Amino acid sequence: MSVSTEALEDLVDELGNIPHSSEARLLRAKSRDRFAQSPVLREVMRGRVADIYIAPRSKEELRVTVGACVRHRIPITVRGAGTGQFGQGVPLSGGAVIDVTGITGIVPTTLGTVRALTGTLLVDIDNEIRPTGWEMRMHPSTKNQSTIGGYIAGGHAGIGSCQWGILRDRGNIVALEVMTAEENPRFIELTGEDVNIVHHAYGANGIITEVELPTAPAWNWQELVIAFPEFDQAARFAVDLCESEGILKKVVSVQQDPLPTYLPDLAPYVPQGHSMVLAMVAEQCMPVVEDLIAANNGHIGYRTDEEQGAYGIPMYEFTWGHAMMHYQRVNRKLIGLLALFPKDDLYDSIVRINRDFAHLGPTHIEMKRFDGGLSAQGSPVWDFESQEQMTEITRQLQEAGLDIANTHTPTLLASGMKPWAAAEAELKRVADPYGLLAQGKSDDETVNEVTEATALPSKGWKYRLTASDVQR
Repeated sequence: MSVSTEALEDLVDELGNIPHSSEARLLRAKSRDRFAQSPVLREVMRGRVADIYIAPRSKEELRVTVGACVRHRIPITVRGAGTGQFGQGVPLSGGAVIDVTGITGIVPTTLGTVRALTGTLLVDIDNEIRPTGWEMRMHPSTKNQSTIGGYIAGGHAGIGSCQWGILRDRGNIVALEVMTAEENPRFIELTGEDVNIVHHAYGANGIITEVELPTAPAWNWQELVIAFPEFDQAARFAVDLCESEGILKKVVSVQQDPLPTYLPDLAPYVPQGHSMVLAMVAEQCMPVVEDLIAANNGHIGYRTDEEQGAYGIPMYEFTWGHAMMHYQRVNRKLIGLLALFPKDDLYDSIVRINRDFAHLGPTHIEMKRFDGGLSAQGSPVWDFESQEQMTEITRQLQEAGLDIANTHTPTLLASGMKPWAAAEAELKRVADPYGLLAQGKSDDETVNEVTEATALPSKGWKYRLTASDVQR
């Protein structure tokens, strides 16, 4: 136990009828996310468990909970649905895991945006607004399980990013309300470019309580399983599709042979030895998409309306972070890296990396836009042997021209995906004066054993500087 018995007893007294528990099995379950996809994190996260689980049912109960934790100097880890893959929701130093999935609801907004309380499921938000003809611009492959607060705190991109970019791109987050970790917690509203101070900070510099996102027209999306005899043809089609700005698309995922065979529900639609592109495009765009497929020697193995596929789940659950989950059901040792391909010679770099690193294994990439241009993220998929092996592969891929963020770490410092500058540090000073939030995960803290144990020679991702970044 990392928190004294006396402090926990005093905390429980203050919680009153707010649901809480110290039952060992529940603590173990609620101190985990999906970090087990990483063989590195499986070792580093072993035994890291909270001392108490608390489940407030409203923002007021959350405020009471946080204030009580602060008064007794108990570390705080805020948890959504636990669908993160980097250990974002794991308490590194015990304390309280605060589950916000009971804090739900849609907040009235103007046309073109949707605002919801932090624990609201993304699928519930879409179900609420779709009858009006609108939908969220993007969501993770875990949409059916994820909360909106968890997505913003720990997510980065997802379904829709091939059309709209990543979450940190201007306009993709309208506003955030965050709660401070003080004896008397306050609410702070962030708008404009300030939303990125808290976005992807794992809750280290403020507790997200409300999120406002832009919406887009809800088209009749078609799910396509497209087969190509050669990987180069699949990559050419994916780049051409995403560079065609007049074609409305929602996901474009390239998976080289034999990866389609690792997806038993999709394998029957892809001939042996073929690579595969999973795509979602608006129905009215299908004639030109069919022409583009034919021009690249591909064919549609399966087509259906969104979420009506014979495979029983939404197609996007075979893409992005979900894809590795499926691969590992066939081979537990499979792993990859989060490499970002250069925008200026995208197709050539995809083909070159695939050719030069074919000895590692097949390539899996997701198409996405960011900073105003088209890119792709992913890497070869290979059998993990050791962290030394992963270190060497990271070094080689970076020397080959890719930017790599480390997804095998729970700390922002070792990850390199989120910039942590003066504005982030200042908000943490204001919102978390005692350093209780997401302990061990922010750049403000000294390098710890977790950072060292999970570090790779990755240089992280580079983003275009904005005027506010320069001012920071």
